[in-house]
Amino acid sequence: MLLDALTALEGHLDNLILVGAQAVYHHTGDADLNVPLLTTDADLAVNTRDLSGTPEIGSLLRAAGFTPGPNPGHWVNVGDVAVDLMVVPHQAGTARASARAARIAPHEKLTARIARGLEPALIDNAPVTITAFEADDDRTFELRVAGPAALLTAKAIKISERLGQADDQPDRLKEKDALDAFRILQAIDTPDLVAGFSSHSTDEHAREATAEAIEVYRTHASTANGRIAQLAASAAHEDPTVAPAFAALVADLLAAL
Repeated sequence: MLLDALTALEGHLDNLILVGAQAVYHHTGDADLNVPLLTTDADLAVNTRDLSGTPEIGSLLRAAGFTPGPNPGHWVNVGDVAVDLMVVPHQAGTARASARAARIAPHEKLTARIARGLEPALIDNAPVTITAFEADDDRTFELRVAGPAALLTAKAIKISERLGQADDQPDRLKEKDALDAFRILQAIDTPDLVAGFSSHSTDEHAREATAEAIEVYRTHASTANGRIAQLAASAAHEDPTVAPAFAALVADLLAAL
C-alpha cells in the first residue's frame, strides 16, 4: 500500500519523509520482542518547504484509488488501508489552535493534518530504497526515512498528548506507541541516539520538540513504574522484563545527554 501511495505522489517524493511504525521497523526489525511487527497504514510527513503546487496532491491520490477519510490527511484505499499525510505546525499555514487541517494551497484543504512532534524528522532523515515484498512487483522508490532520534521525539509527544486526553478519551492512548519507542531504545546504540538528538539543535522547531520529548521520557519512562514504561509492558503481553529494561535504557540515554 505504501508503494501505491508513493507511485501516486512520485512528483513530490523529495518533500516526503516516512515516519510512524514503518519507519520504526526499518530501523529496528523485530528488536528481539515476542510481538509481531504488524502495520498496514503508512505515515508520511510532508515538508512544505519547496513543495510544488503541481501536481495537486488530492487529485493524485484520488486518481490512485484513495478517498479522504473522516480526518484531515487520512486517505484510504479500496482495501481500507490508509496513508496519513502530516504537516508540522510551523509549516501548516494557520496559527489557529483549534485547526486540524494544514493549509498548503493550492493543495486541497483536507490534504494533510497538523501534527506536533515531527519537526526533527524534517532534518533528521536519510534516503532509503523502498521496494515491494512481492517478487512480481518491481517498483522501487528513494524515500527519506526519519532517523531513530526523530522517531523517539515524535512518539514521546504523541504519547504525552494522549496521556493528557486519557481520562476523557481512553481509546486514544495506544500501547503500541510506547512499545515502538522501546524497540528503538533496544535496537539503536545510545551514542547514535545522542548524535541524532544533537542534530536537532540546528533547527529551533526541532530543538524545542526534542527538549519536550526528553522531559516526557524523564517523567514517564525513567522508572519501571512510569506510565510509558508500563504501557510498553502491556503491549508486550505483560512481559515483566520490558518496563525495567525500558527504564534502564531511558536512564542511560538521559545520562548520556
